[in-house]
Formats: sequence, C-alpha cells, structure tokens
Amino acid sequence: MKIKLNQKLSLLIFLVYFGLSFGQKVEFTVPKNIEVLESIIFDFENDFTKNSAMDAAATAMGSGFSTNIDLYNLKYDAGSKNPYLELALNKGAKSKQFIQQASWNITFTKISKKSTKVSIFLENITPDRLSKKDVDVKQTKSTGKVEKEIKEFLLNSKATDRATAQAASPRAEEIARMNAEADAQFAEIEARNHIEKTTSKKLQALFTNKQFISLPTTSATFTKRLQIQPTEPECESCKGGKYSNWDIDEVFNLIYATMIDGQEYYALQYYGDKKVAGLPYGLVFNDSSPTECQELFARYNAQLYQTTVDTDENTSSALTVVTFKMNKSFIRLEFGNQYLTRLLVSNREQ
Repeated sequence: MKIKLNQKLSLLIFLVYFGLSFGQKVEFTVPKNIEVLESIIFDFENDFTKNSAMDAAATAMGSGFSTNIDLYNLKYDAGSKNPYLELALNKGAKSKQFIQQASWNITFTKISKKSTKVSIFLENITPDRLSKKDVDVKQTKSTGKVEKEIKEFLLNSKATDRATAQAASPRAEEIARMNAEADAQFAEIEARNHIEKTTSKKLQALFTNKQFISLPTTSATFTKRLQIQPTEPECESCKGGKYSNWDIDEVFNLIYATMIDGQEYYALQYYGDKKVAGLPYGLVFNDSSPTECQELFARYNAQLYQTTVDTDENTSSALTVVTFKMNKSFIRLEFGNQYLTRLLVSNREQ
C-alpha cells in the first residue's frame, strides 16, 4: 500500500511539473517550408534584440532546427513594467529591477514539405548582479508577447532571396560555416582557459567594499589602502603642480590627480598577461570582455564603442571602451587586448 501511495505521489508531481512546463510553451503550425523558416527567423527583431547573438545558438537536428531568441536590458519599475516578462520577486524585494537577458527557445519540426510545427518557451532569464537576490528566476514567466510577435513574423514574412536559395539547395555550406565558426570560438576559449587566473590582494585592499572609490577623495585614501607611498611627478595642469603615482606588484599602475580646471580622477592600468580578479562587481583584468561589461552595467546605460588613442606623436591605434555614469562618477573601461586592461573613474565625462 505504501509503495502504491508513493507511486501515485510521484506521478502527481510529474503531472503537475509537466503541466506547468507545458503551460509556458506555445506551439503552432506555419504553412511554410522548414528551410525557409530557418533562414527568416534570423531577421526577427524588436527593440530589445541583438540579432548577432542568435546565429551562434542555432542547432540543426535532422528534421528539426532549434535556436534562441534573446531580449536584452529589460527594465522594471513600479510604474513601468516591461511587457515581455511576468517578473516574480522575492519577499521584500525592491520594485526597481533589471534583467540583462531573457532567452526564448524556438524549435522548428518538419511536418511536410510545406508545413512546419513551431514550439516556443521561455528558457531562462539573467538578472544583473544587483537584481539577482531580488528576482525569483524559476517563478518568472513569459507574458506571451514575444511568442505572438514571433508567430506573426513567421506567418507574414516573405522568404528573401537568401532564404529561397537555402530552401532550394542543400544546407551543407551553411552548416559548414556554422561549424567552422564554432570550432574557431572553441579554440579561442580553450586557449583562454589555459591562462592562469589569480586574485590580487592589493586590488581587494584598494576596493575594500567591492565598489569603485567614490569621488571626491584624496591621495591619502589610496595610500592608506595600498600601504604604499606614492611618487609625485610634476604636472603643470594639476593642482599643486603634481599628481600621485603608485606602482603595484610590478603589474599595476595607479594614478590620482586633481586638475586646475576642477577635474578629479583616478586610473588603474594592468600590464600583465594573467587573469587578475579583485576588482569591484566581478570585473577581471585580462578576462572581462567589452560585451560582458556592457551587459554587466546595462542598468547604467553603458555604451560600447571604438575610439582612437595616440601611441606616440605620429601614430594612433584603435581602442574599445565601455563608458557609463554610476551615481556621480563617470566610469570608463578600456580593452587594449580585447579584454579589460584599464579603468578610469572621474567626476567628469571623458
């Protein structure tokens, strides 16, 4: 009797779980060739998509095809909730939250030459670092809006020349391209994984509360935390004709300056070849990428762009930067080798 009761309870739990999962899945049929849908899905967009991210997630599976559609930077506040998610909050959570990314899985299954079954479900959401403790990821649901947008797009979009050509010919070339890109990405990841990662005690001491040092401040703040006396090179445009300079563990350089015109800033540069943690917000020198940083600070409207810097009097080079304003400080992250190598905090926009 006990065994039967346990079996019934297990079956009930399974049915409840399946029912909840199925309730979040939307399925419909599109009267189009599956190869055509595979091509045009990459043209889907709304105000929160980044189409370049979708292609990398595509997977061919025999008579089926699966990819993800990702929405980015979904903001939530008491008076203006984003329409794509029913956001579940933990007890005591603030109303203002920020979702870095929400991912819907979309799967095509071939029914016939002119008919395709489409399945869509919310696969996962990623709150930003400040919202993780407040957002209940497992209980958050899709409102159904993006599913309706995708359905309307697939039903009404006409096959482009690219889509028609792919539908009429084998997909070997496209699959080979995707495999080559995946192999290249995998090789790069493998190479990066072999780079040693350490944690700098000096960085941890410098950023004791795991946040950027607020401005205004003084040179004494840095000296006290680092337990290193600075040098004071001359500077005509600095107050007092000098700025403070600290060389740290032979791989970091920190400068702090207050200028005659009122600007105040500090800049931390990394010169090593290891991955070094110890910075605020989980940033890692020689490991954090521009796109990761832009998404990490998306709630502050972080901007990613390329600029040029002078390397000497006659030459300049391209530099990728991410900039944003946090509280009263302007933050600039620089990526000299495709990964974070310098950060600058100022009381004025750079």
